[in-house]
Amino acid sequence: MNSKQIIREYDLGGGVTASLRDETRHYFGGYYHVRIEVSADIPLSASPFSGPTEYQAARLLLGERIRFRHVLEKMAVPEADIAAARQSLLEAFDTNVLPYLSRPDFPARFMRSEYDKRQKSSVRR
Repeated sequence: MNSKQIIREYDLGGGVTASLRDETRHYFGGYYHVRIEVSADIPLSASPFSGPTEYQAARLLLGERIRFRHVLEKMAVPEADIAAARQSLLEAFDTNVLPYLSRPDFPARFMRSEYDKRQKSSVRR
């Protein structure tokens, strides 16, 4: 069982959609790795940057869109418990991750954070 199908989508506003993809797969014996990957493509905008120069630098470093990824998973789930484990992960997403993604300042904060991270890592090279 390696489904990799979209099981839910959320409109976060501003043209951003969060997709939840089921990536459950067989682990060993009668056990499974229940995994849900959350992703959203955030279009780069100038708002979180200090000016046109920094925005251009961000575009060079990050591109036109930045992918947010988050994984929810549970290992060694018996086959009979897959649906319950998946439901538990979806509830955890609704409680913990969705409120964060739904904040109006999420895209700007995420862009700024990714830019700062990548800028630091490119300086280390």
